[in-house]
Amino acid sequence: MLVTIATIVGLVGGTLAIAEQIRQWYQQYKQGKSGKTIEKVLIVGRNGRRLLLENATIEQIQQILDE
Repeated sequence: MLVTIATIVGLVGGTLAIAEQIRQWYQQYKQGKSGKTIEKVLIVGRNGRRLLLENATIEQIQQILDE
């Protein structure tokens, strides 16, 4: 099992732009455009709240980043 952990810091552009980029990245991986596959992607907010990207909206991703 391959586990990738990323820390995302929104310095410029705000969390909406970052949320859109995360969602776009996930969709590309899911479609296999990168040649690699990912089984699950989980975002964990600073307060411990978790969100699976499978059916997450940009707004839900943004909420996690804003917390």
